[in-house]
Amino acid sequence: MFSKGKHIIFQSLLMLASPLVSFLVALRFYKHGISQIFLVIFAFYFGMHFYLSNDITYHYIRMRMFYCDKSWQEILINPDALGNGLDYYHIILKYVISRFSKSRELFAGINCALYSGMFLFFFNQFKNYYKKFLPVSCGILLLCVVFTVEFYWYQGIRFWIGVFYFAGFYLKYVNTEKKIFLLLSAGCVFFHYTLVNLIAILIVNWGLSKIWPWFRVILLGVSFIYRALSVDFMGWIIKKFPGIDLGARTVSWIHEDMQIRIERLRENANVFYSYRSEFMIFFGVLIMMIFWSRRIRFSTNYLQIFFFAMTIYTAVNFAYAELIFFDRFLKISVLMFYVFLFIMAAQNYEKYKGVSLIIMILAFIPMFYAFLTPIIEMRNSLLHKELWFGNFFIDWNGGMTDHHGKWYFD
Repeated sequence: MFSKGKHIIFQSLLMLASPLVSFLVALRFYKHGISQIFLVIFAFYFGMHFYLSNDITYHYIRMRMFYCDKSWQEILINPDALGNGLDYYHIILKYVISRFSKSRELFAGINCALYSGMFLFFFNQFKNYYKKFLPVSCGILLLCVVFTVEFYWYQGIRFWIGVFYFAGFYLKYVNTEKKIFLLLSAGCVFFHYTLVNLIAILIVNWGLSKIWPWFRVILLGVSFIYRALSVDFMGWIIKKFPGIDLGARTVSWIHEDMQIRIERLRENANVFYSYRSEFMIFFGVLIMMIFWSRRIRFSTNYLQIFFFAMTIYTAVNFAYAELIFFDRFLKISVLMFYVFLFIMAAQNYEKYKGVSLIIMILAFIPMFYAFLTPIIEMRNSLLHKELWFGNFFIDWNGGMTDHHGKWYFD
């Protein structure tokens, strides 16, 4: 490999000529910090040229309307400017970008780069394992962690960047057992207010660790029964406490509207995509059963990652009627589960070496499935020449595509 200086020059020239080629080279040397910087730069390029979903478009429009040419004081006293929530990440982000640009492309590119950078912060918390030589089975499990994360989640602006922030500091805590990192992880609510649920689940998980171990399993079993009944817990709260107010709209109105949308979404769901997380959990459990059969002794500090993932999964079963919470936090559970499986595989390869082929097969199936699902989901938006054959100096069409292949213009 090149020296650092030559590596930077080589990658810079590649990025200017063909961001795609630079991205592929950076992937090949992903263990190096310089390559990871160029992965973030490619993410910026990708975000500039990829389609904009309703969510990121909504944030962009609000930035144009309520942030550009407005002072910080004007923004803070305007309820429309704060309409996406009082978590300050999106407010500060829009304020900073609005100081120097109104470009839709730049707004999208910056958000994609920030998302990728925070993912790498999380990813680097288990670099002690992936920086060593990885047997094929371990490498496939590492890819399971990577492909659990869908590349277009950056378009939600807030939620997943907050998840990676939380997960990064939580893993720092697990690695070092320094409680300061656990305290820092609570900063995830700065990114998205719903992430307070992760902190609550973490506290519940700590409480469960202090009582009879099998109670976790019983609670998980009960959660499946509760899920099968699809009990609407929020609806019960609203009936008990009518008229709870959120500014100009009531919780009841919001909830009723959301439940109608949930029913429609579940009725018309793409089966191939909607069972992605459950599919990955199923194969992950099979892999863990093989680890158990080989009498692998799980590290006590890393075992808490598994229990945390299990507690999240139990919580989402109880919240099955709330589609957004269920879907998002189920994905977090899968992500943490595969982090645990990868670390255990990397630590104990010699103990399961005799059945590594079985592990490879069992890990490859969910890995390939996880890789394929977002590609199929976004297939219409990925088939654009500017994504793959352009560079920073070429503007093929002067705009950005939506998922129907139409063009946006300012």
